[in-house]
Amino acid sequence: MRMFTRSNPLPYVGTLCAVTCLLTAGASSNCQQPSNAPSTQGDAPAPMAFDNVSFYPDATSHDGQGFLWWACPYWMFSNVSSLDLIANAYGVGAHQVIGLPGWARTDRYALMAGMDREKYEAFKTLPMDEQLRQQRLMTQAVLADRYQLKAHYETREMPVYELVVAHGGLKLTDKVLEGRHQGASFFSPRDWYNNYGTMDDLANKLAGPTGGVVIDKTGLGKKAFFYLLKWASDSQGGAGGDPSIFKALEEQLGLKLIPATDPVEVLVIDRVEKPTSEFPRMASSGSSLY
Repeated sequence: MRMFTRSNPLPYVGTLCAVTCLLTAGASSNCQQPSNAPSTQGDAPAPMAFDNVSFYPDATSHDGQGFLWWACPYWMFSNVSSLDLIANAYGVGAHQVIGLPGWARTDRYALMAGMDREKYEAFKTLPMDEQLRQQRLMTQAVLADRYQLKAHYETREMPVYELVVAHGGLKLTDKVLEGRHQGASFFSPRDWYNNYGTMDDLANKLAGPTGGVVIDKTGLGKKAFFYLLKWASDSQGGAGGDPSIFKALEEQLGLKLIPATDPVEVLVIDRVEKPTSEFPRMASSGSSLY
C-alpha cells in the first residue's frame, strides 16, 4: 500500500516532485512520486547519507503552497510541517502517524539536502526501487538527528476508502511511456494533469483530497495509466451541483471510492523533540525504528 494524506492546510504535500533542476521549468518527463511502501531491509545495501543539509523554520506562507521536490542532486522540502516530513520519510500517510504533539502539525520547516556529484552519480545507477528506498532512509537520518525521533510500526484497523473499478467500467487505457517514471504528477488544487502511474500510486494521491487513507482494490496491479482529473469539491456531496472528487473519479476515470475498515500500517511515535535550526552532524544510520 502507498498512502499519503492531508493533515493540515498543506493539502497535497508529497504529490508534486520532480528530478529536474528547475522548479519553474514546468512539467518534466523525468518526474517521480516517492514510494510510500514500507521499506524492507533484508540484504539491501546500507543506507547512503547526504553530504550537506540545511534545515530551518519556514514561515514564508501558510496558504498550502508548500512542496517536496527531488532535484539533481538535491532534495528540497519547503514550507512543510514536521508531520508531513516524517510521514513522507517513513512511507505512511499523515493519518497513519500516531503520537505527534500539536506543534508537529502547525510549525513549518524548510529542508534542503544534497550529495556530492560522485556519490550522486553512483546513486543514479541504483534500480529505481532502491533509489526511492535510499531517499527515504537518508531523510530519516536527518529527522533522527534533528528531532531525536524514535518510532515503530504497528498494524491497526482503521476507516479507509477502497479504490475499485466502478460499475460502468474503467475509463482509462494502460500504456507505457518511454522515459517517463511511473508516479509522475503535475497539478494545481483540484486539477490534476499529466499524471502517469499505477492505481496504487493514484490511491496514494487521493488520500490528500479525500482526507483519509485510500487503498487500491482495483486488481489492476502494476499497469500504468496516463490520466487527467478535475473536480470542484473534496467533500463527498460536492457544492452547488459541482462534481466532488468522488463523483469526478467515477465520471472521468471509471473508478469509485468505497468506505471500509481495513488493517493499516501506522507509525507510532515513541520520542520526538522540537528541532532547532543548527545541524551539527549526520546520523550514520537511516533508521530511527526499533
